[in-house]
Amino acid sequence: MGNKKITFWELVMLNISALFGIRWIARSTSDTYLGLGAIPMWVLMMFLFFVPQAFMCAEMAASYPHDGGLAYWVKVAFGTKYGFLVSWMHWTALIFWFASFLTFFSVNATYMVGRPDLANNKLLVLIMSIAIIWILSIASMKGMEFGKYLTSAGSLGSTVPTVCLIVMSFLAVVILKKAPSASVYSVATMTPKLTMSSLVEISSIMFSYTGAQLAANFISEMENPQKNYPKAIITAAAIIGILYVIGSTALTMLLPTSKIQSSTGVLDALTRACELLGVPMVFVQVVAFGIALSVLGALVLYIAQPTKMLFGFVEPGVFSERITKVNEHGIPTKAVIFQAILVSTLLIGVSYLPGVEVIYNTLVTMTALTTLFPYVFLFLAYGKIKREKEDLEGLYVMTKNKKLAAVVTYSVFALCVFAIICAALPIMGNTHDNIIYEAEMIGGSVLIVASGLLIWKRSGLKNKVIPVKDVKQSVPGSESNE
Repeated sequence: MGNKKITFWELVMLNISALFGIRWIARSTSDTYLGLGAIPMWVLMMFLFFVPQAFMCAEMAASYPHDGGLAYWVKVAFGTKYGFLVSWMHWTALIFWFASFLTFFSVNATYMVGRPDLANNKLLVLIMSIAIIWILSIASMKGMEFGKYLTSAGSLGSTVPTVCLIVMSFLAVVILKKAPSASVYSVATMTPKLTMSSLVEISSIMFSYTGAQLAANFISEMENPQKNYPKAIITAAAIIGILYVIGSTALTMLLPTSKIQSSTGVLDALTRACELLGVPMVFVQVVAFGIALSVLGALVLYIAQPTKMLFGFVEPGVFSERITKVNEHGIPTKAVIFQAILVSTLLIGVSYLPGVEVIYNTLVTMTALTTLFPYVFLFLAYGKIKREKEDLEGLYVMTKNKKLAAVVTYSVFALCVFAIICAALPIMGNTHDNIIYEAEMIGGSVLIVASGLLIWKRSGLKNKVIPVKDVKQSVPGSESNE
């Protein structure tokens, strides 16, 4: 990027783009999960999870800037085996993420064409989801040129609908008083209930706050990062928290929590707002199109790049050349096909659950559970590196007090482990569905870790560990080595 520096507000917006997602508002406020208790929980997890995570990632990115990001930092702490395992877990978590996002896209598509009555048609959603993953996978093999337009066009697909929801809700209920609020806000109603479902949702809220390592990689390109990075993180956290809190409030003003569905809640609320304000229903179709576009943009962005990172940049010898071989566009085509097969298989597997809403919620929970695995390693890695590395002048550090750093680190680690355990709690309505659910949750998690360890073992590679003190840190004006 030459001499151009990342500005304060550019980093703030980067964090908002990476972390805010409109679909979390409906799921969290549904009675199935937290209801009105989601409102304070968004604030609580922002301070307990997002902010410390962001500061840790910033210190790691400043000290060890590397394309591998999170996986590389774990490699520095524990060696090549665990660096690979984190890369593997991150990629496999994306399989569940793809499936949940595709389901969300398909549901939005029914609203986009003016047929919301088809949103719970399992066969239609399944066929549409599988078709999209294969179309995008094949298209991605030609490189990312086609995808940049979708990614750019869809970048506002979460924030704009959220702003529309907030404005229309407050206009209809508070200003014009077209209808009373569908919810009553008090300490009693907003206190999170300690049920299995509400505990499960903690993992999803934490998942929605993951991704700080992406923005952290730009810290070396900021002016005065010691001062500006913490300010940017706090500012971004405040804006994201406000969007989630006010968005959740706006949604629950239009719909009672008992009527909110995770997959359709935002569009159902906008439909209600249009009814109260006399706005043509075509507006909902336009918003659904915007959300669908943002989903496509995200899918395009993640179909090829993480696959390239896993199969192209791992230790030589972990995978065979057959699956790592790239085409003229630098895309490992067989790996992309393998990925599409896994996503399709998962979509077919969860289709045996009752209803699209249950399928979607299960996939989201599976995504949250598996995504948090690498963060367990991140927090352990940060704790070890922080103890053993020297804090160099000029580089960003969360705190120079290593005892305080240890308290923060292992508190977040414990919270992350707790969320993973909660994500696997049985929440289905009957024994049969719980068996399928637990097989997906626990069985899928064990399979992910075990398969990664098996792949490493079959490679015959040894875990290479370099003492932390011997791994050169980045110094302003010089290049770091690996």
